Amino acid sequence: MNKKKNITISFKIIFTFTLSLAIIFVSLILYINCKIKPDISENMIQQSLMLVEAKSSEVGMWIYRKIDEFRILAEVPAIKSADVRGIKPLIDNLIESYKANGDIMETFAYGGINNYSGFNWVNAEAILDLIEYEDYRKIIDNKKEYAIGNPVVTDDNREVLLFYYPVKGYNDKYDGLFCTAIPTVRLKEIVNSMRIYNGKTWIMNKDGDILTTPKSYFNQKFLSEEQIKELINNNDMSKLGYTSTKNINNGNDTLFFSPVPNSEDWIFCTLVSNSEIYKNVDGMIKGLTFVCLILMLINIFVGYVLSKSVVFPIKKLQHQMDLVEHGNMKAYYTQKAHDEIYYLGVSYNKMLDQINKLIEKIYAEQKQKRKAELQILQEQIKPHFLYNTLDTLKWMAKDYEAEDIAKTITSLSTFFRVLLSNGEEQITLKQEFKHTKSYLEIQQTRYSQVLSYEINIDKNIENIKIIKILVQPLVENAIYHGIKNKKQKGFISINGFLQDKNIIITVADNGIGMDTKTLENLKINIKADVRNEHYGLHNIYERLVLEYGNDAKLLINSMYDKGTKVTLVIPVREENF
Repeated sequence: MNKKKNITISFKIIFTFTLSLAIIFVSLILYINCKIKPDISENMIQQSLMLVEAKSSEVGMWIYRKIDEFRILAEVPAIKSADVRGIKPLIDNLIESYKANGDIMETFAYGGINNYSGFNWVNAEAILDLIEYEDYRKIIDNKKEYAIGNPVVTDDNREVLLFYYPVKGYNDKYDGLFCTAIPTVRLKEIVNSMRIYNGKTWIMNKDGDILTTPKSYFNQKFLSEEQIKELINNNDMSKLGYTSTKNINNGNDTLFFSPVPNSEDWIFCTLVSNSEIYKNVDGMIKGLTFVCLILMLINIFVGYVLSKSVVFPIKKLQHQMDLVEHGNMKAYYTQKAHDEIYYLGVSYNKMLDQINKLIEKIYAEQKQKRKAELQILQEQIKPHFLYNTLDTLKWMAKDYEAEDIAKTITSLSTFFRVLLSNGEEQITLKQEFKHTKSYLEIQQTRYSQVLSYEINIDKNIENIKIIKILVQPLVENAIYHGIKNKKQKGFISINGFLQDKNIIITVADNGIGMDTKTLENLKINIKADVRNEHYGLHNIYERLVLEYGNDAKLLINSMYDKGTKVTLVIPVREENF
């Protein structure tokens, strides 16, 4: 089963800070995209339409000024009467006035109409090749006041626009025709001065003819002929408006258009890339995104620092609790900052004090209880009476020359003397080993054929005191659970020595031993207070830990059919050095 992954407080703090900022940022972006961007876009579109309309009107005024000149001239008597001698000075003066005003006029001519077939030109040399029969016939037949032809190129490669204006004589019939060739330079200047979001501006007619930009260049760079035809067919370009479209490179663009006043079918157009239209808003969003990312990094850093200031004392408190869990009852919590965690630590320290007091109280009570039990046992046994009785039995055995019985009684007497020790809980190692030896002598009387032993103790530790009755129960286990079950001569080795400020006592036998599983169960049962045939080992382990703490150890090594070795590790107290 998979363990659930813990989520740390640091992660929660940083995640909460970052999530809050992200929510604010996303909400702001959504608000900009859903509210501000459409509003700004609508304002920009309206402003663009106003600019397109203004420029379209400027072109219309340029046309109006040209036509107004025709209107004035058409009322001059010399013109109405087709007086060639009177017309030529007027035309010459008009051309000079254009030059004086810094304007350009390629040529200005007047021709007489004779059933659409004959002309009397004032300036026929320059204008003759530019007048098309269909142009002025269309004007007269449709009874238009004037007409503007498409741009044409002169013999010397100059592009001009032809303006036609029919003139009525005194008989209210068309008798003459004004024709002027105006270079497209000025018109292009007006058109090209239009700069809306770096867009392309041009003038075209309703047939899709481009008037201010070379057609091949325009079709390759901006819109194809098919795209222009589609735009004209799908939109009402007789009034101000805009539409979305794709450019020649399949980019998203917006086309703004407006009819040109005083022209028959001219349309003023501006094509703008949508990326340019929304450049400011998108730039604002990018800037906001960048700022937000920076704020998130700062937020993560601040959250990390803040979480550390919160988590560090908590982890410190947790560490102290772990120490307590592993037996260190002096692991008190200390902190300088008087915050909530500090007061939690104060409560923890008070609780630890109470636990220590309770432990000391329970330990004192248990010690007193064991002492009382021992006193009761001693009272029951009546040591002096016991010793005197055993001494009497020993001499009686000697009288009957029963030396084995006398020796056994002597060992039993020694055994009880050390066991009782006048009520003392601690005895020297020398006494402890003497007590064990007396027990072995008694057992050897019973198992003389199958039991031998050796006892070795370092002279330097003989007078160190330990709690009594630690070794004898181990020897008893070795006999009854090891040697006895093997049914062959057994040997027990008992050693005591000093190592790294610890008293090491080993009891080794060559008995039946244990397999790995039995050994592991035994180790678990010793610490778990399981009352079974090895309860004596648990009692030894518990007494060791109560008296010497967790530094004291009871170690068991065993192999089946090879034997068992039990090791006691007892810390030496400072007063023993």
